[in-house]
Amino acid sequence: MSSGLIKRLFPLLLHFTFNYSSTPPTALNTSMHSVNMKHVLRWSPLQASCSTVNYSVQFQGEYEFYKLNASWMNAYDCQEISANRCDLTHDLASNSDYSIRINTNCDGQKSWTQLPATFNRRDTVLLAPKMTVDVERDPIQVGFSTTLSDMTINLKVWKEGDEQNALNYAIRAYPYHFSIAAHRGREKMCFRAEAVVEAINKICSIDTQCVIIPEQTPDFVKPMIVSGAVVVAVAVAFILGWSATHFGPQIKEICHREPIPSVLLEDWPTSTPILCTGVSLEPTDLLQLSAVQVEGSV
Repeated sequence: MSSGLIKRLFPLLLHFTFNYSSTPPTALNTSMHSVNMKHVLRWSPLQASCSTVNYSVQFQGEYEFYKLNASWMNAYDCQEISANRCDLTHDLASNSDYSIRINTNCDGQKSWTQLPATFNRRDTVLLAPKMTVDVERDPIQVGFSTTLSDMTINLKVWKEGDEQNALNYAIRAYPYHFSIAAHRGREKMCFRAEAVVEAINKICSIDTQCVIIPEQTPDFVKPMIVSGAVVVAVAVAFILGWSATHFGPQIKEICHREPIPSVLLEDWPTSTPILCTGVSLEPTDLLQLSAVQVEGSV
């Protein structure tokens, strides 16, 4: 009796063993990429045969661990997604150590992969903004290009050789541009800056630039230059038109048609058509034709 029951239950046991007890492989090579306070979680795709697969991301900071009984929070924009990346910039909004994990769903079978180490946004990589100095405009324009929108740029400006009397400015609003009035006249001004992200207490330095401040063209001179260019263009056009009118016939006479030698005209048929293409007669032909004409006259 018992042996028959085992035989009947054995196929069912195999079915559950192969279909429900196995778990899909976990996503590997999970890592966090954080540059300029933009935090992106990335992971390798699941290496398994699934008709459908999606991922959900959760995080747990110090607040969630100590105040919310070690609960895990869902990353709002990264639930049941098919992509292999998740932007956690707005979720990891404090300077605490975060544990992060990924739930993989392969045809209803779920597994977890956790980031090997905790992440703190203070570990972000800060890239120094690019500083540009425009000396053609008045006042001088100093700009900084960056993806950070919450920082302070401390700008230091001095005349070359006189750094002890440098002027300091703080630029706190985005976009980070600043106007500086400077004395023109071929003097050299130097600019140095540092970017400060107060939220994570990090500073990155920006290389010093020293540029010559040239004399600026007065505003009343620019219309005069434009007017002069217009006058020159009109004069050139007039001269070319006058030259074409008065020297046109002389130009045409440069390429005139050579007359046919009289020796050939005496016996030249009157019905011969006029050719429009240039024909070059060899000198030997002229000598032969002349000889025939002399014999006839004799």
